[in-house]
Amino acid sequence: MGGRALKNTFTRRYKREEYNLLEQEVFNILGKTFKRYDTPRFFASKESFGDMDLIVSMEGFNGNLRTYIEDTFKPNEIFHNGNAYSFDYKELQIDFITVSPEDYDSNYHYLAFNDLGNFIGRIAQSMGLKYGQEGLWYNHFHNGQKVGKIMISKDYPKIFEFLGLSYDKWVTGFDSLEEIFEYVIKSPNFDAEMFQMNNLNKINRERNLKRASYMSFLDYIAKNCPNVVGPVHDKGKVLKEAATFFGCDVFTEIKRYEYQHAESTYASAKFNGGMVMEKYGLTGKDLGDAMKRFKEVVEYQEGSYKQFIITSCLGRIYTLFENLNRRHYPKQMDSQNP
Repeated sequence: MGGRALKNTFTRRYKREEYNLLEQEVFNILGKTFKRYDTPRFFASKESFGDMDLIVSMEGFNGNLRTYIEDTFKPNEIFHNGNAYSFDYKELQIDFITVSPEDYDSNYHYLAFNDLGNFIGRIAQSMGLKYGQEGLWYNHFHNGQKVGKIMISKDYPKIFEFLGLSYDKWVTGFDSLEEIFEYVIKSPNFDAEMFQMNNLNKINRERNLKRASYMSFLDYIAKNCPNVVGPVHDKGKVLKEAATFFGCDVFTEIKRYEYQHAESTYASAKFNGGMVMEKYGLTGKDLGDAMKRFKEVVEYQEGSYKQFIITSCLGRIYTLFENLNRRHYPKQMDSQNP
């Protein structure tokens, strides 16, 4: 994805015609092993390619993927990053993107048309939502901490409509990079500032600086619509609208995550490593080993460590902790009474 992952092997750009031939060759190879695979869509006038992105569903594949790539494509170099394996095949970088069956269509949509998925993600973020390789979702924060990820939809016609974009146009496709830029700008939720580098976090800023199409989009904005200001979204209102529009029970999920977070906070406050260190004098590796041993046994015997801590009295907790660790730290365990 970008054609720059391989540092020790010669690769080159492919002209459109030779790329199409190689794509069909690779599809024929993949068809012997995988059920679903494709390359992301690209704009019609694209003349050359620095790499080939392959979206491959892992449904039914139980082998070692690195071994499969080595045996099948015999590359000089393989670079593994997250769910992608980059390797060379006939002097072109291949980015083998592994996805779960349920995220296949999401990846197919998000990775299409250069950085369009990235641009749509910025629009979604301005509305308080997230758009990416899993669909449209909401990250819920409670007391400044992320406590849950709530899926909203993988229905792309509806997602595009909600974000103010034409899905029919996406299906038809784009002739040029500039047409993609214009498509994004036409969204009623477009705001010129949301794409500027100073409004991105460090990770996105560093990533997008390396992406030629993103930098071209910034140039296009500067020349054509530098002062377009989008709506200031009430993110709570947007979430309510999304819940109604997509028919998803977002707010019940929010309460569930907050309840689980409160349980975890209570359990941690009731019994934790700091308390064990103060009571028994264990530190460093000894403290870590004792806590790990205790948690593993509790989970094996009780099923849930968190629920055991919540529902048990402190006497029971400390007695079990001492019994499990007395053989390892007899002096410390016998020095205190629960």
